[in-house]
Amino acid sequence: MADATVKVRLFATLRKKYGVKELTVKCDGTLRGVMENASKIIGEGFIKEIYDEKQGKVKENMIVMINGRNVKDIKEIKIKDGDIIAIFPPLAGG
Repeated sequence: MADATVKVRLFATLRKKYGVKELTVKCDGTLRGVMENASKIIGEGFIKEIYDEKQGKVKENMIVMINGRNVKDIKEIKIKDGDIIAIFPPLAGG
């Protein structure tokens, strides 16, 4: 699949931790590719925090949305040029 350029938006504590609100990332059309390339920009710990590499999917406690749809509700994830990926950390009550 051809390279896609997407916007990755971080929210709440992720935004504070990595010091970035939004970044533009090139990827190979896979969510893993997005996470790997985002890690190269903002820090190696990013992919480990968001993505379970052994399971090949987003960690259960994270909320990742592609164009407003939760990835956990998408059977076959294909990242396309211009997609917006929003990443939310675990929510805490208060």
